Amino acid sequence: MAGGISEEDIQKVREASDLVAVIGERTPVKQRGRDFWCCCPLHNEKTPSFKIDPALQLWHCFGCGEGGDVFGFIMKTEDLSFPEAVRRLAERAHIEIAESGGRKSIGSSRKARLKAICDETAAFYHAQLMRNPSSDAAAARSYLGARGLGGDVPKTWQLGFAPGRGQLVRHLSAKGFKPDEMVQANVALSGDGGKLRDRFYNRVMFPINDPQGECIAFGGRVVGKGEPKYLNSQETPLFHKSQVLYGMDKAKAAMASSGVAVVVEGYTDVIALHEAGVKNAVATLGTALTMRHIRLLSRHAQHRIVYLFDGDEAGQRAADRALAFIDDSMTPEAGKSRIELAAVTLPDNLDPADFVAHRGAEELQKLIAHAQPLLKYGIERRLARHDLGRAEGRAAALADAP
Repeated sequence: MAGGISEEDIQKVREASDLVAVIGERTPVKQRGRDFWCCCPLHNEKTPSFKIDPALQLWHCFGCGEGGDVFGFIMKTEDLSFPEAVRRLAERAHIEIAESGGRKSIGSSRKARLKAICDETAAFYHAQLMRNPSSDAAAARSYLGARGLGGDVPKTWQLGFAPGRGQLVRHLSAKGFKPDEMVQANVALSGDGGKLRDRFYNRVMFPINDPQGECIAFGGRVVGKGEPKYLNSQETPLFHKSQVLYGMDKAKAAMASSGVAVVVEGYTDVIALHEAGVKNAVATLGTALTMRHIRLLSRHAQHRIVYLFDGDEAGQRAADRALAFIDDSMTPEAGKSRIELAAVTLPDNLDPADFVAHRGAEELQKLIAHAQPLLKYGIERRLARHDLGRAEGRAAALADAP
C-alpha cells in the first residue's frame, strides 16, 4: 500500500491511464512506427527526443535522460509525490480511491465537485462583471479599464466581480451545490446558525487556475476603499498557495520556448505583461517564492527565474522576502536546482504594469535580460544599507552578509 492507496486501486488507475493519451493532453505527440515521439516537457528542446512506448506504457527522454511510467510522468511534470500522482490520474479517470480503513479519498468525486463549484463561481463572477448594472459593478469595470485591462482582457482571463449579499450562495444552491461543498471550496462562509454568506464581496475577481487551466481558487481586489485590499482564497483540498503561481497555465509555453520565467507580485501585473507580449510572467500568491515554486517553474523554464520587483516600498519588502529565501534555501535540496535565480528592481517607483504602459515591453525585456544573479543582487542591496566609509558600517555589513 502506497500513501494509504491499495495496490488494487493503483493498478485500476494505471489501466485507465493510457500513457500516450496522458502525455498528448500536455504536448503534441506524433507516431513513428510503433512508438510515439514528442518534444520533452521536462526540458527546452526543438527536436523531439522524448519516446513513448505504447506497448510497455513507458517513456524515455534521450535528451535529459528522464523516464518512467504514467505515474512517473505526472510526478515529474507536476512535481507531485507518488500518491498525489495516483490521485491526480484517478480524478482524470473518475475513479474512486479507497484510503486505508475504507475511507474514500477527497481526491476523487469530492474534488470534482469542488472544481465544479470553482468553475461555476468563476462563470458567475464573470457574468456579474460584464452585465451587472449596479454602480459597484460599474466601478469594477472602471478600475480594470484604468489599469489597461479593458476590451477583450476580462474575457481572456475570465475576470469577474463579486457582488456579495448572498448572491453567489443563492446561485450555487440553485445549481444543486450543497452548503458544505461551498464552504470547503472557500467561496462561502458559514455564520451563526449555519447560515451561509459569500466569501467575497464588492471585489474585482481573478480566478486562480492550476497549471492545467482548471480554476481552483480566487483572488479579489476591493473596489474603492476597504481592507484587506487583496483577499485570496484560504487553503482548500484543491488550493495550496505555496505550490500555485497565478498565470502558470498561460505562461508555461512561453517559459519553455524562452527558457526564462518572470515572477512579479500581482495579478494585474501578470495580465498587463502578457497583454504586452511578455507571456512568461507569473505571480506568487502572497508568499515568497518557495522551493516547490522553483521546481514547478524549472519544469518549463530551463535557464533563469527572474524576480521583477516594484521600485516602491511594497516592492522593496518583496525584495527582502526574496533575499530571506537566499538564506533559507542554502540547503542540499536547493543545490539540486540547476536554474539561475536573478532579480531586477524597476526604476522610478514603477510597477510592471505601469512600466510596460509608459516605456514598452521592449525596454522591460532589456531589464529582464540584464537582471543580476539573486545572490549578487542581495549582497549589493544589503551593502547599500550601511556606511562602508566607517569601520562600524563595514562590520555591520559583514554581519548582514547572506
